[in-house]
Amino acid sequence: MFLRILGGLALALMMSMGRAAVADTGTEAARVVVDKLNDALIDVMKNAKQLGYQGRYKRLDPVVREVFQFEAVAQIALGSHWKTLSDEQKTEFVKRLTELSIATYAAQFNSYGGEQFQYDSDQAAKPDRVVVRYKMVAPKETPVKFDYMVNLFEGRWEIINIVVDGISDLALKKAQYTSVIDREGFDALMSKLTQKITDYANSDNNSKS
Repeated sequence: MFLRILGGLALALMMSMGRAAVADTGTEAARVVVDKLNDALIDVMKNAKQLGYQGRYKRLDPVVREVFQFEAVAQIALGSHWKTLSDEQKTEFVKRLTELSIATYAAQFNSYGGEQFQYDSDQAAKPDRVVVRYKMVAPKETPVKFDYMVNLFEGRWEIINIVVDGISDLALKKAQYTSVIDREGFDALMSKLTQKITDYANSDNNSKS
């Protein structure tokens, strides 16, 4: 009896260790993805003026496309409207959403004042989801909390949402985008996203005037 109990405990321990190893691997892999984005953002901030908007966009483009899962973001952001779109509309929306995300980073991370991202913690929320927490700190500035939701898609860890000081980017997108579609339709939403991208592209010129 004692040997059976001991054997059962050993098996349970091994299974527990196995799960822990999987979780550790997941959180580490998810953190690598977040670090890649954060490192790229700090890099463009440090070189913001020399690069200009277009240079920042070009440098961030491949990184943002790699670390985000934009099709998943698009589906969540449009809610029930996603199912009503044609395949062509879905493709165009994901494309525009991707371009807007890159443009937003290129426009907003346009200067450097000693900012850096400091790792805080991570948590395996589900077997295929990890929340990675960072703080952006800068001299004489209040730290800003960044919580990254990273999901596993076909063997790749990719970001689907960022919560900044408690405000969910994906929740904001869903509220804004579904509201526009409800009031004005899908084409109007696409026009507004295109205009926003154009506005960001002109942001450096506007700041000089």
